[in-house]
Amino acid sequence: MVKLYFPDLKRTEWLYRGSSRLWNIFEKQSQSEKGIRSRNSGLAYLNKPFVEYTSIEEDPHVLNPSVKSVARKSTSKGSTLQTDTTTEQKTTQNEDYRTIKLKLPDNIMFPKLYLPHKCKPSCIDWTEYDYSKTKRVNVLSIPLYFGFRRAVVTFNKELKNVMYKTPCGRTVRSMDEMYEYLVLTNSKMTIDLFDFSGWVKIMAEFRVYKSIVSIEDLSMGKEFRKLTCVNNINDKLPPAMEYMTTRKAMPGVNLNVDSNFLCGCDCTDNCRDKSNCACWRLTFEGQEMIPNLYKDPNIGYINRRLPERVLSGIYECNSTCKCSDLCVNRVVQQPLSQKLQLFMTEKKGWGVRCLNDIPQGGFVCIYVGYLLTENDANEGGINYGDEYLAELDYIEVIEKIKEGYESDVSESDQENDSSRTDDKSTISESSDEDFQSTNEGTSRVVSDFVSRLRKRKTPKKDVTAKKDTKVVSNHSKLKVRDIKKKPKPTREYFGENESVYIMDAKTSGNIGRYLNHSCSPNIFVQNVFVDTHDLRFPWVSFFALHYIPAGTELTWDYSYDIGSVPGKVMKCHCDSLMCRGRLL
Repeated sequence: MVKLYFPDLKRTEWLYRGSSRLWNIFEKQSQSEKGIRSRNSGLAYLNKPFVEYTSIEEDPHVLNPSVKSVARKSTSKGSTLQTDTTTEQKTTQNEDYRTIKLKLPDNIMFPKLYLPHKCKPSCIDWTEYDYSKTKRVNVLSIPLYFGFRRAVVTFNKELKNVMYKTPCGRTVRSMDEMYEYLVLTNSKMTIDLFDFSGWVKIMAEFRVYKSIVSIEDLSMGKEFRKLTCVNNINDKLPPAMEYMTTRKAMPGVNLNVDSNFLCGCDCTDNCRDKSNCACWRLTFEGQEMIPNLYKDPNIGYINRRLPERVLSGIYECNSTCKCSDLCVNRVVQQPLSQKLQLFMTEKKGWGVRCLNDIPQGGFVCIYVGYLLTENDANEGGINYGDEYLAELDYIEVIEKIKEGYESDVSESDQENDSSRTDDKSTISESSDEDFQSTNEGTSRVVSDFVSRLRKRKTPKKDVTAKKDTKVVSNHSKLKVRDIKKKPKPTREYFGENESVYIMDAKTSGNIGRYLNHSCSPNIFVQNVFVDTHDLRFPWVSFFALHYIPAGTELTWDYSYDIGSVPGKVMKCHCDSLMCRGRLL
């Protein structure tokens, strides 16, 4: 967005950068290639006309109605889906750091010569697979250490086809075939250890050879894989914090993780059949909360990867389920699998990059911290800083989407519905001036219903209309289908004086706290319910938006509300062509 100042009116106004009111400025910029670059990137380093933010103070209530005391990242708003892979930050190859191709050990296991047979557990028993022995290995290269081989065949210098050789010599060409093989052989490997994308290089690894500061393991052994830390810019160390892998509720936050309040499944196929899994059904039913949304029958994880964001949330299998850890619906609850590195950036402070290629939909990590009430988060943010606050606004975002859907329903549509409803209805002869028409009465009922729906507090059950001797209420004449158009308010999950909860990772957290913002992110945030089905407390999880090469910084869209914090301005340094120029 851009902010314009009108001297004659002595006021400022925010406009979207695509607004037609900015056409004159855009037209001048489009006359030169440099002007186009300046417009897209939000940088003003060229001596050309450009849109620039100023520091003129304005009334924050005019800019943004949702004024906040501190800045809080959104964990539920629609993140930017536009990607700018051409300008995505990639580390330059030099003598201090570069991406190399790893070699397998000489004593590695090789597949046997294939002989016609029916695959069974003895086909892989001799490899003695043990996941605990793979802490130093790229997750996608694990099968190569236990009898598998991966080959990439190129056709016409463009089309790439990936095939695997199994320990018993069988050739596998797809994820479905591989899953079938793992089931037939009772393998302990999970399907996400394999990848059939030709552009993913499973033996590529980013290495740093020289650094001013180096830490071997930031997590101090609390993560399954070591989290290295390097600083090639200066001699600063990461801020002191307690590393933890699970969130913790502070006083005032009633987080109930008792398994008696969970719904589990009875699946024996590790939940491969989504139609028969109770946990998958919860994910499907979550779509019903959002009206006018396409109901995707294949929503959620596919082979333990998430191809796109599920706005209504994902329900993973939990401790009450009968499926094993190999279940395809257990992803974010698993130990950290990606090899990540904390490093010092040139403009944005500390950031996180991947040391190996990550395929599209691959799970990256979760965001962990202390769960606070809104009042405690505001107080702590003002006194100690708000850079690590993440808002668990799942309910609020869902509710706003539903309210937006309601506002899209035109009055004429309501009148048409009500006229169809009352075609055969009659009005009592005692009703007169105060009740002019059936349409007006019906509109009043619908309007009252919508106003109750939007109340913050839990609506009372007694919604009986006041008696009026002159007006005969037409409640009984309304069709049930008209009422069902208005979805149940998700805010009912809040108590009367309850608001959104905040995750604070300033003093205690995990690697997720260091993920930087980008207007063209390569990872997205997903709400997942694991240890509780309480909609107020989803797990904040990150997945790859697209294929991410080794050595690339991992970024997500903070979705800050510009102008929501009075007197606070934060510029964006993501250097993307889609850069909005400002975070806050």
